[in-house]
Amino acid sequence: MMIAGIWWFLSRSSGLVATVLLVAAFVWGIMLSTQLVKPVKRAAWLLDLHRWLGGLTIFFVAVHIFSLVADSYLDFDLASIFLPFASEWRTTAVTWGVAGLYLLVAIQLTSWAPIRARLSRRTWRGIHFMSFPLLWVVAIHAAGTGTDVANPLYVFAVLVLVNLAVFVVLYRILAGKGRGRKTARKSGEETERPLRLVKRDS
Repeated sequence: MMIAGIWWFLSRSSGLVATVLLVAAFVWGIMLSTQLVKPVKRAAWLLDLHRWLGGLTIFFVAVHIFSLVADSYLDFDLASIFLPFASEWRTTAVTWGVAGLYLLVAIQLTSWAPIRARLSRRTWRGIHFMSFPLLWVVAIHAAGTGTDVANPLYVFAVLVLVNLAVFVVLYRILAGKGRGRKTARKSGEETERPLRLVKRDS
């Protein structure tokens, strides 16, 4: 009974830690891509930190899965972990977790240097952009399977993570629009210069 309780506690705690690490990796990636971290001050270790956070997320997800299978209370098997709608316990919520697992693995694998080198930049960016829906998939999974949803501290932590993710997403959108306007303005100025020269010569 004691061992069973340990596995259940480990599955809950590892799931929470994996969620925090996922949001941290997401936020850090947005900060790098939008140059919220100034390019002059950026160093190689900043990108390594982003990858390290992603790798730690995978590790704690693996611990989460292992502890669920080891726990005898819910009786999870490998099919319940890896196949959608295979779990008899909270089927829909667990299926969201299965979808999140595959999204996370796809993003992390394609960010691994040997695999990324074989992909075009457009393909890699398309896969990496799946991190946006991944956050919401994980949030739905946690809301549907979490046994701590009645805990005020848990709710507060979730609200902080959600608001942080929303903030950086909005910043990413606004930063993208700002760069687009600057590019269009610069392109317009370069187009006008030859026209002015031609008019002056005539």
